[in-house]
Amino acid sequence: MEMSIILAVVFLLLCLCVIVYFMRREHQLLGRIQKMLDDAVEGKFKDDCLDESKMSMIENSMWRYICDNCTAYKKLSEEKEQLQELVSNIAHQTVIPISNIMLYSRLIEEEIDLHKDGLGLEIKEEITAVREEAEELDFLVEALVKLSRMETGIIHVNVQKQKISPILAAVQKQFMAKAFEKNQRLIVEDADETAVFDLKWSIEAAANVVDNAIKYTPYGGEIRVSVTVYTFFVCIHVTDCGIGIEETEQAGIFTRFYRSPKVNEEKGVGIGLYLAREVMNAQGGYIKLKSKVNEGSTFSLFFPREKISQK
Repeated sequence: MEMSIILAVVFLLLCLCVIVYFMRREHQLLGRIQKMLDDAVEGKFKDDCLDESKMSMIENSMWRYICDNCTAYKKLSEEKEQLQELVSNIAHQTVIPISNIMLYSRLIEEEIDLHKDGLGLEIKEEITAVREEAEELDFLVEALVKLSRMETGIIHVNVQKQKISPILAAVQKQFMAKAFEKNQRLIVEDADETAVFDLKWSIEAAANVVDNAIKYTPYGGEIRVSVTVYTFFVCIHVTDCGIGIEETEQAGIFTRFYRSPKVNEEKGVGIGLYLAREVMNAQGGYIKLKSKVNEGSTFSLFFPREKISQK
């Protein structure tokens, strides 16, 4: 009787040992798989650090799957970087030739205007067509440059406290002629306030907003650029009297490639406002929209007045 009890106890102990062994083995297996997944997610996975002789079939399958995916992802990333670099280089290399074509076309048009005769008028029509096509090509190249900037993630801002007036001056200089062509009044109010921002990228953001305002404001309309000072921010408002934006569309206009069905006839690829939002976010600010259909829109760019602590 005692012997049978001893055997039963021994049997139970053996069973417990077997259970503990397999539970521990399963725990170690799950731990190794979890580490593989964590390393893969963090980009630290190395296939040469694993000993296949100690791996189970599940680990082996998981390991090979992660290796294949890491290799494919690395190759895809390298190809993407090469393509982005190629697009950027092509875009930048075509800027000067296109600008020269547009410049010489305008000079020829002006020269023809000084000699008004039948042949000159016919040539002017052809030159004008060349200039218009060059302007279209210039627009597309500019869109490629902006797209390349976004995809390569080169919005690296260098913020410092400085006067906001250079942004206003740059916008006025860049768009006064474009507004004049549509008989629009571009009113840029002066301001002597200071804020924290990256000058180059902030000009880019403000220019994208003003460009949209001119584009969607009718002939003879008005675009006003003004500045308001708040407790923590300095704000540049860009107000137009254009077509306005439906409330249902306002949340989507800052996403890339978004274009309203109402403006399909206008040139654009839907990246200007997205880029403006990314720039403002990168330097601790933000962009806000207030709009009513057929009454116009106001885009407000908020710049921090003081540097934001990174601690």
